[in-house]
Parts: sequence; structure tokens; C-alpha cells
Amino acid sequence: MKKGEAYVDAFAPVPRSTAGRILMSMAAALDLEMHCVDFSQAFIQAAWSALPEKAPQFFIRPPSGWDEEPGVVYEVLQPLYGIPSSARAMHLTLDKWMKSEGFTQSGFEDS
Repeated sequence: MKKGEAYVDAFAPVPRSTAGRILMSMAAALDLEMHCVDFSQAFIQAAWSALPEKAPQFFIRPPSGWDEEPGVVYEVLQPLYGIPSSARAMHLTLDKWMKSEGFTQSGFEDS
């Protein structure tokens, strides 16, 4: 993909607020504990191989001040925050893992 080209399927689904309210209502009704999860390193835990299409190739220059030869670039091997298709790779990686653990998707959510 060249600079300036549009990305294909660079989205990640977002749950509806209704799903969160239903989940919290069910937890309260069943007297269950709820815990908050913050995926602080979600993007680097994802895999480009989760994408059904060919994995995108991204290259970056080293930051100024690094002692590198001129013209050196590095290939990005893991999805990183800020790369358009990273969120989708993270979602598909998490989705695959949750299904492998026996979770099923709600009939109320499209994604």
C-alpha cells in the first residue's frame, strides 16, 4: 500500500451502550462482581495474521538522535497504535481468543 491510498477494513467494532447496560443489570440482578479491564498494550498483543486480507507493510524511520546510518528504516512487525488497521487486528485477535475459550457472541451485537 502506498502513501495516501485508502485502507480496506481499517475499522474495529464498538459495542453499543445498551450492551453495557444489560451486562451491568444482569450482574446486579445475579449479585455478581464486575471488574474493569484496561488493555494497556492491546495493539502490540494483536497479530497482523488475524486480518483476513494480506497483512499491511509499514516502515518507520528511527527517531532523531538515534545513531543510525542515513536512509535506515524499520519494518513494523506488530500492530501499533496509530496504524489504521491495528484496531481491527486487535479486535480479531481478541475475538478469536474469546471464541476459543468458549465465549459466544450476543445476538444483540452485530460485531
